[in-house]
Amino acid sequence: WTFEEQFKQVVLYEMSSEPKRKDFLDELFAFMQKRGTPVNRIPIMAKQTLDLYELFRLVVSKGGLVEVINKKLWREITKGLNLPSSITSAAFTLRTQYMKYLYPFECEKMKLSTLSELQSAIDGNRREGRRPGYG
Repeated sequence: WTFEEQFKQVVLYEMSSEPKRKDFLDELFAFMQKRGTPVNRIPIMAKQTLDLYELFRLVVSKGGLVEVINKKLWREITKGLNLPSSITSAAFTLRTQYMKYLYPFECEKMKLSTLSELQSAIDGNRREGRRPGYG
């Protein structure tokens, strides 16, 4: 751990004084370490530390990652995290970060979905995004 990385972890702990935050982060970091995918870099979004605790809380409150993807709830998540609405890639970035740092934890703790359900949600989302070509 460099000083900067430790500092960013501390920032995550201090983003709010909610009592559950510390327990959640301790558990998340221990879980990721045990899996062999330790959280070495805290993700940054809109030049600020991405609040993994709040992101997890928001996504789980909407039924988990697969539900958020299927129901296209990223805008609500972005608002809940107080991210600027000007970030056009917010949904993609949040989904990527969630999958990297939080989805395995969600699967383990909440059992809200499976990897195959996640894959079909992502595939379905991709298909929908394509516009028919004019050729």
